[in-house]
Amino acid sequence: MNNTLEGTTQQPAVLDDHTIAGSGTPKAHRTGMGDWIEERTGAATAWREVRAWPMPKYAATNVLYALGGLTLASLLFQMLSGCLLAFYYDPSAADAYNSVDYIMYQVPLGWLIRGVHHYNAGAVVLLVFAHTLRTFFYSTYKRPREITWLSGVFLLLVALGFGFTGYLLPWDQKGYWATVVSTQIADKVPLVGESISHLMKGGPALGQLTLTRFYVVHVAVLPVTIILLILVHLLQVRRHGIAPSVTKRGRAAGNRTVPWYPSWLGMVALLALGLLAILVFLSWRTHAPLEYPADPSSTDYNPRPEWYFLFLFQLLSYAPGAWEPYLIVLVPGIVIGSMILLPFIDKGEERRPWRKPITTTIAVFYVAVIVIFTAIAW
Repeated sequence: MNNTLEGTTQQPAVLDDHTIAGSGTPKAHRTGMGDWIEERTGAATAWREVRAWPMPKYAATNVLYALGGLTLASLLFQMLSGCLLAFYYDPSAADAYNSVDYIMYQVPLGWLIRGVHHYNAGAVVLLVFAHTLRTFFYSTYKRPREITWLSGVFLLLVALGFGFTGYLLPWDQKGYWATVVSTQIADKVPLVGESISHLMKGGPALGQLTLTRFYVVHVAVLPVTIILLILVHLLQVRRHGIAPSVTKRGRAAGNRTVPWYPSWLGMVALLALGLLAILVFLSWRTHAPLEYPADPSSTDYNPRPEWYFLFLFQLLSYAPGAWEPYLIVLVPGIVIGSMILLPFIDKGEERRPWRKPITTTIAVFYVAVIVIFTAIAW
């Protein structure tokens, strides 16, 4: 057949820089690395959508609304410093103390990393507690934000769990004997105390199994749990937004919104840098404590827990012997139980704390007991 059609003539293919020789297939146009990543992931588009998320104007510049972001930053500091410590830590009863001593005095800036981890542990508890108080007094636990509140309550419990399990890991006198006392208190819980104590220790006495269990819970179980809780918490905040303001200034602002970036995020970033500076200063001024190696035969050591557990130890010291097992269950049970049940009991529309005398009085009483008994124990 002829290679020509009526009125037309086929032209030979012309190869240029954009044609693959011998195939006639166009070459892919060269693009930058950013365009390459964007084409395959859509990360830049997603970020533009996220950063445009509208936030109430009254919350974007209020430091109290930055407590949640600052808490998240503190948790990131804790995870990063914990990962760095894990490179050198040996979770064995024979070498745990020596590995911590090595970190403190031989690893370059090891004293700083452990100091940040030590002091930031208290900062995490304090920030989660402060954030929980803010959300309570602003009544953000009310419908439809019940799950947001509950995830925050469990975040507080997990933060306390980090402090409790991390206390033993240096395997020094302070951590060892504080854990002995804690497991003895758990042993006094009616009906199930012995089983709980045995589960914590891994046997009749503190030893290698105890350290292994505390280490696994500290570096695996609790981190996974807190990451899941943070995701649930953030998704709930994203879905339902910031709760209506209870202040005159916030109500006056009405429904005016601003993008959360850069106003709110910038404020959180500055606060996070300030927190990091404080942690570095504390680590430099007073290195994280490390007492003598754990000595199970010691009979004159007076154990003391971290400051966020002092109020409970002080409260139990006043209890008559017969009442102590019941107070061990009742005190935490009443406090935690009331926090969990709160959004299902307080269903009214009123959000101003001064117009809710019952719940506000109970919360103030809880805080006063914690502060007073902590001060006495200190």
